[in-house]
Amino acid sequence: MIKLIFVLLEMILIVLLKFIFKVDLKKAKELEENKNLKQVTDKFPENIVLAKEMLEMLGNKNVKIEEAKDTKTSLYVAITDKIIIADLKDNYGRIGTIAHECLHSVQDRTLLVFNFIFSNFAIIYWILTIVLIVCNVFTNIFFHTFILLLLFYIQTTVRAYLEIDAITKSKFLAKEYIESKKLCAEEEKNKLISQYEIINNMGVRFYIYRFIISSITKINILLLIYFLK
Repeated sequence: MIKLIFVLLEMILIVLLKFIFKVDLKKAKELEENKNLKQVTDKFPENIVLAKEMLEMLGNKNVKIEEAKDTKTSLYVAITDKIIIADLKDNYGRIGTIAHECLHSVQDRTLLVFNFIFSNFAIIYWILTIVLIVCNVFTNIFFHTFILLLLFYIQTTVRAYLEIDAITKSKFLAKEYIESKKLCAEEEKNKLISQYEIINNMGVRFYIYRFIISSITKINILLLIYFLK
């Protein structure tokens, strides 16, 4: 009975959060493609050159840049001070995406490193807790659930701050870069920036939703393992 209650509560909470944050994955997928805007961004330099030029605008020339294949996830790795650019060849959002990662590289380094270390610590603690519960070493499930909730709360708060900051500022950096290159007409620039604003607004809600759902899912996996063992 308890297991069923947990499953039902998780389903209700996920649906409720999806409604609150207005997460529409279908609409997000549709926003990935726009042939007209792709023709506009095709006028701009390739991704690595584009990233270098943006970093120069930010006064940060020491960041390593790498272009990955067969992945659509771009990221900035604080520990190695490296930007990894996804395969964005056919994506008109590449200027905004690269602006986002470049902005991560100029955020407070202490906070970036803390986020990296703390996030990995939280995951290791979660895995270790599951192992020790299965081995009957940990018996007070509610104490460890509370600790994990605290860890995930701190992790989500820090990560959300870093992501929202980069998302919010990326539109302005992308606009400044596009205007500096003078490679497209005013109307094309306005349409591109307007679309980036739509993507960014959706991105803020999506990131927060994803972080919360990820934490809830981990806690529920822990509780289910405890009640099923």
